[in-house]
Amino acid sequence: MNAHRYLPVSETEYKQEMKDLGISDADDLFHAIPAAMRGNTTTTLEPAMGEIALRDHFETDGNGIRHSFIGGNGHVHYIPSIIAPLISRGEFLTAYTPYQPEVSQGTLQAMFEYQSMMANLMGAEISNASLYDGSTAMLEACTMAQRITQKSRILFGSLIHPEYIETMKTYSLGEIFTHDFVATDAQGRIDLADLASQKTDAAALVVQTPNYFGIIEDLAAVKKALGDVLLIVVVTEAMSLALLRSPGSLGADIICGEAQSFGIPLSFGGPWLGFLGASTAFTRNMPGRLIGEARDANGERAFVVTLATREQHIRREKATSNICTNQGLMALRCTIYLSVMGKQGLRRAAERSAKFAALGRAKAVALGLKVLYPESSIFNEFVVETSAPASRVFDECAKQGIAPGAVIGENRLLAAFNETMSVEIVERWAKAVSAVK
Repeated sequence: MNAHRYLPVSETEYKQEMKDLGISDADDLFHAIPAAMRGNTTTTLEPAMGEIALRDHFETDGNGIRHSFIGGNGHVHYIPSIIAPLISRGEFLTAYTPYQPEVSQGTLQAMFEYQSMMANLMGAEISNASLYDGSTAMLEACTMAQRITQKSRILFGSLIHPEYIETMKTYSLGEIFTHDFVATDAQGRIDLADLASQKTDAAALVVQTPNYFGIIEDLAAVKKALGDVLLIVVVTEAMSLALLRSPGSLGADIICGEAQSFGIPLSFGGPWLGFLGASTAFTRNMPGRLIGEARDANGERAFVVTLATREQHIRREKATSNICTNQGLMALRCTIYLSVMGKQGLRRAAERSAKFAALGRAKAVALGLKVLYPESSIFNEFVVETSAPASRVFDECAKQGIAPGAVIGENRLLAAFNETMSVEIVERWAKAVSAVK
């Protein structure tokens, strides 16, 4: 039965174990079972499956949905199995604010590693130690821009996720932000002419990329058109950072967004993980904490809270934020995920996501579905305009175990694709959506 192939021991250790037991092979352990009762099942077993295929074989989301194409805010991605047992360790679950660095080195190092990896992905010089979620991270980026420029007016791209805009309005109550929206051009991107006419007294422009319709914005062109106005880039699909050029390298002054795609499950509404990065010139205006690397009295590597301008540490009116947090446990999930996937694994996941989205768009067009902005560049999402009400399309597809996309209008579905899919699954999606008339 060659059982030793599945044990974490070397051939030498295996032989020693057999010698210690006084047997020559693992099969001898079963000599007490009559030969006639031992069945040879090797010829009837199904071929071995990969981890993703095996999960798909057994799992649904509890509502009979086997394949989810819902995008927008929250995305389905592969989560390595090792994360759950590691994140469930007591010292992580009960870790709290690291007020005393001498007894919080593990927590501080995890936050430092999180900052380092996220800064690399964003193309930023520094990264915040984590925020509640993407929408409040956008808020923090806006208030940060106001502190830097001493201006109040913020411009927003018209294709930022509506929930992010609603969060901004709820927080500001019409008092903090003076805001206007920049129109969208014929390609579904920021209209540079409209931007030029509005930017005069603005503190910053907020652009989401890929935007709410899944279209990749031309950040370099936007930054060139802005001139001295700060560019804030919001990323709701963090997986795009593994494939597209980083916002920082294209001129973004502040980068923020949602990191849920990095190892955090969609658990019926949370948890989430906001991120925020910028250049070192803006360090003093960043909200929350920054964790730094130092040396202890013995010259050994150590970690400290380098900056913490929060209301717990200073007077409330002088705090850079009163809503930011250390979302430590989720930041740790993200850190483990990025470490396990590595640069190549993360890029492969992003490439597969983009590949299936391109295939899905081609299949949709071939079956007569109308795709919004079909010629524009996308990452892993696009909008399908349905002939039947989108809610009915969703309900009919759900009967087949497919959640076809997020309903974002009377006749619009925002469909998202990911690395766990296959050609067959994408084809099933296209046929299911096109079949509802």
